[in-house]
Amino acid sequence: MSSATPTPDTPTGHPSGFWFFFWGEFAERCSYYGMRAILPLYLTTRLNMSDERASEWYYAFKMACYFLPLLGGFLADRYLGKYWTIVGFSVPYVLGQLLIGVEDDTAVMCALALCAMGSGVIKPNISALLGLTYDQQRPGAQQLRASAFLWFYFAVNVGSLISLLGLPIIRNMFGYQVAFLVPAAFMTLALLVFAAGKKRYAVEVVGSAAPMTPEERGEQWRTLTRLFGVFGLMVFFWVVYEHNDVQWVFFARDHIDLKLPDWLGGQTLAPDQFQFINALCVLVLIAFFQWFWKRVDPTGTRFPSTTKVLIGFLFTGAGPALMAAAAFGATGGAKVSMLWIVAAYVLLTVGEVLVYGTMLDLSYAHAPARMKGLVTACFLVTNTLGNFVNTQLGKLYFSGPGKGEEVVESLNWGARVTTVNGDTVFRFYPEAFFTIDVAIALAAAAGFFVVARRFNRSTAPAQ
Repeated sequence: MSSATPTPDTPTGHPSGFWFFFWGEFAERCSYYGMRAILPLYLTTRLNMSDERASEWYYAFKMACYFLPLLGGFLADRYLGKYWTIVGFSVPYVLGQLLIGVEDDTAVMCALALCAMGSGVIKPNISALLGLTYDQQRPGAQQLRASAFLWFYFAVNVGSLISLLGLPIIRNMFGYQVAFLVPAAFMTLALLVFAAGKKRYAVEVVGSAAPMTPEERGEQWRTLTRLFGVFGLMVFFWVVYEHNDVQWVFFARDHIDLKLPDWLGGQTLAPDQFQFINALCVLVLIAFFQWFWKRVDPTGTRFPSTTKVLIGFLFTGAGPALMAAAAFGATGGAKVSMLWIVAAYVLLTVGEVLVYGTMLDLSYAHAPARMKGLVTACFLVTNTLGNFVNTQLGKLYFSGPGKGEEVVESLNWGARVTTVNGDTVFRFYPEAFFTIDVAIALAAAAGFFVVARRFNRSTAPAQ
């Protein structure tokens, strides 16, 4: 954590390089979230996968996206530097986006591997280079750096809002092949914008640091141990949160009345279009929380980062609680109002902003100086572990028997189903599945409360 303090002649505004980070991240997120928005239904409708197999592929892709930051942090810190790691791995990212529209299992698998490689390796380095730029060009300006991370997150969600709302429309009008070209174009733009800002970023020194003393090494690992205790509970946040773009989409497809009221035009929405509510709410909530925290806690002492994250866990559990209530109302084949899923997305997004936005800055701020890229990557790997759980948990969501399957017994909370392989498995009805999500979120909040108290005591300045 930087110990520098601002001097009277230190500029108070954002450095010029910030805008290259902002617009580059905006374009990259347009690419990533646009492709992701239409991927689950692409797998089920064009590649004829069952919901369970499509869920497994989708979560495996996201798992890779959040595991490969470990490789990205290692390569950048030891060999290539953050800038050249980002530029170099943007190329396979573009190639993957171009390939994914080929309607073949092998081609799509290769495309997703290339996209995961690009997105994953880039992910920790863009935020770490942003933080390093502020440390060098705005030393000691922690509040300004925290503001930059929030606006960086704002760029993420402007990009995702546009693509989550627009890509399903483009797909419906022109088909999947044309729709997938849009993310490829955005990723190409992201590469060009980021590369153009090189002279405005922090000066990197790669692989030339002096050896650490035993005392420095010991302090480094003590800091990492404290951080990893907090990171462990983040896995459960991701388990719950990541169901919103798969199981929530399947629920909307099967149980939500997708027709808008006549006074809103009367159009029928695509089931994967509701994801745009998440991005829209992030844009509003980032600005709101920027204002709110400055007003109620200008010094940052009444509501420390860990308290914000804890509140976020509770809101995260409230989203699937509404989905469970909607599912109880949708029994017997009834369609429920889209207001249920809209409200659920709003609550889930409050949790996301409080948890993810806060943890991104906390991870950077408390990371040892020589390991900021790697620690940021380790934080992102918590998403990998959450998606690893979901590769199996997601298959337990029951949206009806798939092709070649047969329900052999219906129970209160789920059904026993015979698969095409002759195996008999148990799957949860939507109301039970979402109730499990609520229980996971509440248990994680309780665990985080305990871990956060220890973390705050261990990082408090000596009196």
